[in-house]
Amino acid sequence: MEIKPVQIQSLSFSIPQRIVKGVQVACLLSFVLPAFAAADSNDLLTVRESKYVEMQQTQKVSGSVSDDFGPLVGVSIHVKGTTNGTVTDMNGNFSLEAKPGDILVISYVGYLTIEHKVTAGPVNLSMKEDTQKLDEVIVLGYGTTTKRSMIAAVSTVNAEEMAALPVTNITQGLAGRSPGLIVQGSGGGINKTSTVSIRGGGTPLVVIDGVIRDYGDFVALAPENIANLSILKDASATAVYGSRASNGILQVTTKQGKEGKPQIDYNFNQSWSQPNVWPDKLNSYERAIHRNVAAANDGVTIPYNDDDLRMFADGSDPYGHPNTDWQKEVMKNFAPQQKHNITISGGGASNTYYASIGHINQQSLYKSDSHYMKRTNFQLTQTSTFKSIGLKTTAQLDGYMQFKTHPYTSTSSGYGNVFSHVQNKSPMEIGRNKYGLVYNNTDNPIAEISDDGGYIDEKENVVNGLLGVEWDLPWVKGLKLRAKGSYRYYIKDNKSWRKDAAQYAWDSQEPTYASKPQLSQYGELGNSWTLQYFAEYNRTFGKHSVSALGGYEYTSGFGHSMGLVRKNYDFPIDQINPGPSSTMENSGGEWENGRAGWVGQVKYNYDNRYFVEASMRYDGSDNFPKDHRWGTFYSGSIGWSLADEAFMETIREKHIFDMLKIRASYGQVGLDNWGNDGDTYHIGRFAYLTSYGLGGQEYVMNGEYVPGFWEGSLPSPDLTWFTTDQFDAGFDFSSLNNRLYGSFDYFYYATKGFLYAPDALDVGYTDPLGVSLPKISTDGEHRRAGVEFQLGWRDDIGDFHYDVAFNFTKFDELWANNPSESLENKKNPYKRTTQQRGYAGVYYENMGFYKDANDVYNSVQRTGSHSLTAGDLKYYDFNGDGVIDGADQHRLGKSSFPRANYGLNINLSYKGFSFSTLFQGATRFDMYLGSVLMMSDANTGSSPTYEFQTDYWTPENTDAKFPRLLSSTGNNGSNNTVGSDFWLINGGYLRMRDIQVGYDFKRILLKKTSWITRLNVALSGQNIFTISEATKYGIDPENGSANRYDYPNERVFAINFGIGF
Repeated sequence: MEIKPVQIQSLSFSIPQRIVKGVQVACLLSFVLPAFAAADSNDLLTVRESKYVEMQQTQKVSGSVSDDFGPLVGVSIHVKGTTNGTVTDMNGNFSLEAKPGDILVISYVGYLTIEHKVTAGPVNLSMKEDTQKLDEVIVLGYGTTTKRSMIAAVSTVNAEEMAALPVTNITQGLAGRSPGLIVQGSGGGINKTSTVSIRGGGTPLVVIDGVIRDYGDFVALAPENIANLSILKDASATAVYGSRASNGILQVTTKQGKEGKPQIDYNFNQSWSQPNVWPDKLNSYERAIHRNVAAANDGVTIPYNDDDLRMFADGSDPYGHPNTDWQKEVMKNFAPQQKHNITISGGGASNTYYASIGHINQQSLYKSDSHYMKRTNFQLTQTSTFKSIGLKTTAQLDGYMQFKTHPYTSTSSGYGNVFSHVQNKSPMEIGRNKYGLVYNNTDNPIAEISDDGGYIDEKENVVNGLLGVEWDLPWVKGLKLRAKGSYRYYIKDNKSWRKDAAQYAWDSQEPTYASKPQLSQYGELGNSWTLQYFAEYNRTFGKHSVSALGGYEYTSGFGHSMGLVRKNYDFPIDQINPGPSSTMENSGGEWENGRAGWVGQVKYNYDNRYFVEASMRYDGSDNFPKDHRWGTFYSGSIGWSLADEAFMETIREKHIFDMLKIRASYGQVGLDNWGNDGDTYHIGRFAYLTSYGLGGQEYVMNGEYVPGFWEGSLPSPDLTWFTTDQFDAGFDFSSLNNRLYGSFDYFYYATKGFLYAPDALDVGYTDPLGVSLPKISTDGEHRRAGVEFQLGWRDDIGDFHYDVAFNFTKFDELWANNPSESLENKKNPYKRTTQQRGYAGVYYENMGFYKDANDVYNSVQRTGSHSLTAGDLKYYDFNGDGVIDGADQHRLGKSSFPRANYGLNINLSYKGFSFSTLFQGATRFDMYLGSVLMMSDANTGSSPTYEFQTDYWTPENTDAKFPRLLSSTGNNGSNNTVGSDFWLINGGYLRMRDIQVGYDFKRILLKKTSWITRLNVALSGQNIFTISEATKYGIDPENGSANRYDYPNERVFAINFGIGF
């Protein structure tokens, strides 16, 4: 029996026949009674009431806990070694009883634990974020895990870093931020999206708050609303999504409310953009000089005499010798953009809420009010917790309303077409007449952007609703039941009013119009819903941790569309009814889809050292016939936390390895379609059924018009899943007290199940019934493999914190067997695609320029070339047969999609100051110059358009970028412009993708202003500079057009302001 020390308030005792020694009584009365057992009842000393006598008196210890952004609510504080503790209130304050010298343990999820010795005075502590967060609960698939126990190939992107960037959609801010995440721009433009790929695959699946969502919903997400963005890359992480997981998953968890007083945050971003690459164009005088050179090279009469050159130079004859600066006429120096976002969150122990609304207004670089994009995002989330019965409910409503408009005339159907005319139209053409009015000129971009012209309006409204219930069963420890329902509704309304702006002859003020207006309207609406029912069990028995998950998911969708067209309007009224009914065209369609799946997953780990996991999904899709509708997809993975072994204790103590985890996974996931409609292996809806169509087969019977049917492609009864076998092996580590950290992965994917309609000639008979053969199963196989890694270093030096991280991804791919490749081509080892890794294309191999007439005479010339001379391109007789023709073309160059991508993230902070920058790039990939950039002009024949094109071959400039000038590319049999590797340029680049410098005034100036939780200002920029060979040719390496026809990528400068209450 343990007898605790007590403070004596009253004593009653009796002295037996034995006399108690005086010294014992004195000690007994003056100090704490020791525990003893009497020899018998007569020796018993009874204490009737007692309390502990402390050598040191307790005192009230009070203080506050905060982080870099203000007070922290709900932080746990307790006296080490006791159960005496408390939590911080809504203002981050706390108080409790403790003795001087006691150790306070301060802990909070996601932050480093602090131990603080109690002394006199208040305790004011600042917590630092735990970058490891090993025990933080992470949503993964349909369940949860922790970083400590996760053995899947998963990386994360910090959405907070993107919130202050001047981006209009989230894809514009992802490049370079995570290993395995490959993001490529495809030109600029209003709300232009970047191509997102995971390890070089196709478009990834998007999962938002546990529900598979439309990719457009991801693009429109406001970064301010994202709590976590994870990249799921291997079968261990994706197999539970079965049939659509082959390309990896972008998994988003949005923000929810936190317990505490209402927190209001407002963020404002004002930015200005300009073209990232803007090559110098030649004026009319310069172009005339070079056109004379071209004519002289061809031995024909030069087109411009000295008087012509003088008038081009001095502008004395603007009609006969114009010098139009199309960029100046059409483009602004900067395009403005604004972003606003406000959030409100808070709640009590049983209810929390989060509300957010944001707005973007993006203007274009055109001198027009008819080209812009506006979008409003919103999110409302409410969570209720009934702790007594273990129940939690969630209700959420989110969505966006987007409106985009751009020019539309008979010569231009969007901002991209306009820009192509700005870039490649000759300055020798007239832009405005003598009165300053828009000149009647074909493809005149001044007219195309006019507010008097037509427009394309694109409206899209999306609403998502979600209801969820979680129940931790009180009588079954570790068992949780979950149900979730999600509903999505969208409306698209596009209106295309094709109308030419007024144009004028040179000396006239009477307007003319190139064509009559026409109106097209397209409307589409649809909805989809998802139901999920899951049970999850998590328990730890000593050192054994087990978890199991099982459930069912069902999704269904429906939609319809309608199109209306009327042409040749007599009056410019942009409504359907005023258009002539004789020109009326109608169209429409309906669609529906359904999917269902059973999900199972089990996990086991021993002492957080040894991990085993298995996942399975039995999936069904209505894309396939009933007999092939269901498929089973699975994965298995193992992991070993090597650093936690006993034999590694010395290594851990010396911080050689603070964490070292080895992991591997294998699985088979699915894909129920390949690419987009029109792609070779794409599967059309209901392709397993015989189809018929209306239109195009009309008849006249008995003098009456009778519509007829036409038969579609023959059905493909073999339609079923694509499957992808996936293998991943890697490790994660941290070292030197978690300052050095990183990860490494090797991955391999093999996709099978390609269906293809064989070429009739390959199988030895003609097409039956006049239609192509049905698609059948093939042994086609596409493989992709590579490596990725991340390596970083972080540390604190007093108040100075820094974190530098580098990530790298390298992959390659090939067709083990390409079923669409002809047998003849497969037999050619130099042209076939099967068993060949990425290359640019099949071209002639150039040997530079002919040096002189002897070189031309003594060399084999390409068949079809003639009139060759020094400065023309020389080609290699690849097969050595003495003839240069198509048989000498072979695979050359690097793939046009970058195979190796990297990013360097640098984050620095000192007290209230912060600095971050992101460098992103790609190693060599090849871009093929378009015909305009080779030399020719879109409208006026062969003549340089840009300054860089003047580096052409002359006897004095034999090491030139371009061949000799010709007045027509056909004057030597198009020798210089046939497909050859001469026109391949290295698109590899290094770009300063983002930079930001900021200061939070709350840290110093407003430290004592309790009602302001943050007040920060930052300057930021995007695409500040790019180092690439491509820029020497006037091309941004991420531009989608080899002729600079795409609207340019933009360099953006911004100022950001944020305040919290």
